[in-house]
Amino acid sequence: MLDSKKSIQNLLNMKTNKKLKYIAIAVSSLMMVSCTNEFAEINTNPETILDVSPETFFTNAVIGIHENSFEAFYDNYRRIMPWMQLQVPITGNTTDFITNSGNMNSRYGTFYGNVGNNLTNLIVLVDKMPQDQQGKYANMKAIAEILKIYQAFYVSDINGSIAYNEAFQVRYGGTDQPKYDTQEQLFNAWIDRLKVLSATLKNTPDANQVSLAKFDLYYGGDAARWAKAASALRLKIAFRLQKRNEQKLKDVATEVLNSGDLFAGINEEWAFIGGPGFTSHGNYDPTGFAGSKSIIDFMWDKKDPRLALFFRKNAYSQENFDLAKAQGKLPAAAVRSSRQYVGAVASPDAVSQNPRLFASIRIVDASGADITVDTLSRVQQRLWQSEFERNDNGRTTFNVITYAEVCFMRAELLQLYGIGTGSAKEWYEKGIRASVQSYDAMAKTAGIHNYAAVQPADIDAYLTSTGVAFDPAIAIQQIRVQMFLNYFKQPNEAWALYKRTGMPNNNTVLAFEIFKSDGIVQQIPRRAQLPVPDATSRNYNNYKSALEEMQKDPGFGQGASDMFGRVWWDKN
Repeated sequence: MLDSKKSIQNLLNMKTNKKLKYIAIAVSSLMMVSCTNEFAEINTNPETILDVSPETFFTNAVIGIHENSFEAFYDNYRRIMPWMQLQVPITGNTTDFITNSGNMNSRYGTFYGNVGNNLTNLIVLVDKMPQDQQGKYANMKAIAEILKIYQAFYVSDINGSIAYNEAFQVRYGGTDQPKYDTQEQLFNAWIDRLKVLSATLKNTPDANQVSLAKFDLYYGGDAARWAKAASALRLKIAFRLQKRNEQKLKDVATEVLNSGDLFAGINEEWAFIGGPGFTSHGNYDPTGFAGSKSIIDFMWDKKDPRLALFFRKNAYSQENFDLAKAQGKLPAAAVRSSRQYVGAVASPDAVSQNPRLFASIRIVDASGADITVDTLSRVQQRLWQSEFERNDNGRTTFNVITYAEVCFMRAELLQLYGIGTGSAKEWYEKGIRASVQSYDAMAKTAGIHNYAAVQPADIDAYLTSTGVAFDPAIAIQQIRVQMFLNYFKQPNEAWALYKRTGMPNNNTVLAFEIFKSDGIVQQIPRRAQLPVPDATSRNYNNYKSALEEMQKDPGFGQGASDMFGRVWWDKN
């Protein structure tokens, strides 16, 4: 058997070329295989935790968060992204695409099975150390708690109340029937706790600390960057309170901005870059999806530099068009459109009304190969699965919190409340530049099809286009639309933005298509379908109580499984 600790450290010596992140695919395999024996005892004997390096638990948690191909396949590609018109199946949305939410919400099991438990183990391991040793691990413990808060927030975001404070403690003498904490309690507690954790990382001298170093697949153990990440997460959670406690958002935002502990560039943003092969599982393959007409039309009209980074040109090159005519697949009088970025209508009713959009032909290309030529622009597969159609060194990026997101939050705070330094226009434009630059770097790292570097002049021109050029009269929708586009690779955040603001919609500068099925306007889901309480479950009473408490809010909907109901933060 491999010496897992030594092997992990050796494997992590390889750096990526962006944001000082670290290669992780080899670690993933090692964690899943060789760590089985090392960790098996821990499940039944808490004392053996002392024999395990705390850093190992952190790496395992990071891998657990991002190696969730089930979430990519179901939650992102087939649920949230079609709901948010980020992509559409190349055959069009079916009449039940909104209500078909099977297999969604795997984040819940991931948190309790792969993430929260590992991070709790790290924290407990530090707490079990001799008193004179614990201080050396203050930063490591703080970083672990930040990541634990982030993933718990991600779970609560669409589930509402979750077990947190009493969870993961059974191994250490705690209960195996943890009580559920309400979302309101958790969000407020996390906002307060992140302030403390950021201060710890900012004020603890690095010289006295044992660093996570290469076991930290985000920042390599850089405490200063983690302090900024904690502040960014604090601000993100505070924004979720906008409809519930707007004053709290203002107060937290003022504190965070006054602290000066926020990202200052894309090199500081919180993201994970998997190594070659990390997204090789078939579930990461987004084949079969095209961009929506709403988004592609907007990006095409405004000459958005991200268009070619998000989507591929359709197959109607001049060569293929001429071959199709020569082979009788197109009328001899057909005239080719020079535009090769074409989006799919998103409304189910519109599919039958636009048959030519979804039609395809087959031709024999110049090499003699039989190929399909269709009208729609597919998503850039390698942005999501860098291994698509090749076996080389492309790497897939997973964003957590980007610099562009921070810029857009700052722009919104200034536009709505006058909170912060600078102007809303300044931060809005910084956000757009950061978003384009970050996606350009992600596309290059992934090795997308026909990658061409974005030029600064392209961004300058985009910032002057109608509907993008900052206009005080419509500034808030412009900020939110650009924030939405920046969330292209973070579908949950795009969905959350829509729930928080109602934007984009059919009246914003990026005009959403109205979903209709059999002539009936379709609503967009607001939360996960929660399970009905099972009397045979060990924690039945606590879950039942939590569900009953959430149901006291009329916005929660018609029972646990009503995905059109709302969790606490998403006030109607």
